[in-house]
Amino acid sequence: MGQKLKTALALVGLSVVVIVVVDGLGRVASAVDDRYFGPPADLLLADDDLRDGLPAYDGVDYDPRTLLEEVRKSDRTVYEPYTIWKRRPYRGTYTTIDITGARRTVGNSSSDDALQVWMLGGSAVWGVGAPDSETIPSHLAALLNGKLGIESNVRNLGRRGYVSTQEVIFLMRELQAGRRPDIVVFYNGVNDAAAVSLWPEFPGAHVSFDTVRDRFESDGEDDDLGWFARSTGLYKASRIVLDRVEGDPIERDGIIVYAHQDTDSTPNYRWLAERGLDLWLFNARVVDTLAREYGFTPLMAFQPGLWSNGKPLDPSEESLIASEMNYAGLQTIMTVRAEMATVLDQRLSDPQTPDWVVNLNDLFADTPEPVYIDYVHVTGQGNEIAAQRIAAELRDRLCAQSDERLSERVLNQLGAGCP
Repeated sequence: MGQKLKTALALVGLSVVVIVVVDGLGRVASAVDDRYFGPPADLLLADDDLRDGLPAYDGVDYDPRTLLEEVRKSDRTVYEPYTIWKRRPYRGTYTTIDITGARRTVGNSSSDDALQVWMLGGSAVWGVGAPDSETIPSHLAALLNGKLGIESNVRNLGRRGYVSTQEVIFLMRELQAGRRPDIVVFYNGVNDAAAVSLWPEFPGAHVSFDTVRDRFESDGEDDDLGWFARSTGLYKASRIVLDRVEGDPIERDGIIVYAHQDTDSTPNYRWLAERGLDLWLFNARVVDTLAREYGFTPLMAFQPGLWSNGKPLDPSEESLIASEMNYAGLQTIMTVRAEMATVLDQRLSDPQTPDWVVNLNDLFADTPEPVYIDYVHVTGQGNEIAAQRIAAELRDRLCAQSDERLSERVLNQLGAGCP
């Protein structure tokens, strides 16, 4: 074989290796950019073999490994109009999802006069890390029907990855269908922080923006070559870069900036937090309008996170923080969430902020025992603490409302329970 042919073959081989490596790196970059929030991947699910042995699960009467395996197996999604995705029906030992994509609530009342309580949020409401019987909605149902003596039917309408805008749209579609709640509870904030952190160039975006966009823009069989090009890692990585570089300029304090970067290329956490909270509070005001029109009592609670919330950390939770610092974007997301909580404290005194908006950033401030299994999801014990706080907030607000704002059914259920 001649030297020129050997050289040509070597160049061809080297070119193939370079293409494969570049494509692989591009796919990794795309996966990191869209690591956790929304279909089809989940940070927890990729690491469940480490989490089922966490001290937070010590003493539970179920098998944590089976539970987390069911979370992964049930994580199959289908398209849903306007809100984009929902889970398929699933039945396991600890996890049950019905035909509508809603998870089962345990402990509901069978009374015809039971209050209809809807609970919306992301995966924390859905109950990642807990069985059906220990989700926040199930604990809330147990409290309302038991200790508080309020016959209630709580619907678990949490959807993994949903931001508050998707939740408001979901509520609107339920009202369009003629279903009527007495109480609507939102427990959210982390996914809103994620969306504004990862896709600041698209205000009000949902999570997994890149994934959903690329699937929509793919022409499939109508354009095989275009579909192939969009499936390559190089294309995916290029879109990430171009989205950041070619985003529309934003005017802030009289200065034109791009996306969320300061001059030193460090994320401006405060600006991101204010932007995310503005969207969150806008949605709260939309819900306030719907509540007045359709006669339900709302509660919108800003959820806590493992980082920067004042919780006394168990050594296992400190280890979780250390390990999850390695995930790209997660530090920014949780820093922005913490900043959003700080800004919310300031906004609560604003007369434009509805009086049923609450900040639960301090929810676990008096909980030294471990409850977190990752940066936001908790075990059933943590969900019970959240449900207790939500039940107390609901009772206070219902009892404080004038009779003309409450339906006869709510008044009958409250009875003499108000102080």
